[in-house]
Amino acid sequence: MKHNRALTLQAMLFVVLALMLPPGLHAWQAQQAEKAEPETEADQAKEGEIEAKACGPSEHKFSVRTDKNQHPTPEPPSDKALVYVIRPTMMGNKIQTKLGVDGQWVGANRGNNYFFLTLEPGEHNFCSQAENRSAVALKVEPGKTYYLQQKIRMGFMKARTSLAVLDEAEGKKGLAKCHLSLWEEKGKESGKD
Repeated sequence: MKHNRALTLQAMLFVVLALMLPPGLHAWQAQQAEKAEPETEADQAKEGEIEAKACGPSEHKFSVRTDKNQHPTPEPPSDKALVYVIRPTMMGNKIQTKLGVDGQWVGANRGNNYFFLTLEPGEHNFCSQAENRSAVALKVEPGKTYYLQQKIRMGFMKARTSLAVLDEAEGKKGLAKCHLSLWEEKGKESGKD
């Protein structure tokens, strides 16, 4: 009974807030939601399967900061793929978006941030997490560079994410706007013993 009352109050608050938005914003929000969500039930099921393989444990938290003094952009090693993970907008700046690969969290970004990683050739499952999770599968080849963008849009209380694979031109353009993300898992000491 209390749970139903809380849901009813939350729904009423959502309706009141929605009515306060300028009229044109409703259509824009609907368009943005359509772009971020899988189109069919089959797409949703496939994304759910990828998400299950890609995302790390939900209890992992990161501390993220921005380094504006350096902007490394290495070339891919000949035997591995290089993956840049970019978030080239300031929307939801302070909200971090974690990135998981094959069930392990590998980094986190905030607004206008990027980081990079190398991966063994083959298919990998990627997961971006903010208020929600978004996942994609990508086959990577040795000696090649890939760009993933953690797209952000505002959700009810927090930023929502969708993960997109960019072509090289879009990826380089987005990367140029970003600063290096420095992150570490909370509760773990950084540095060497």
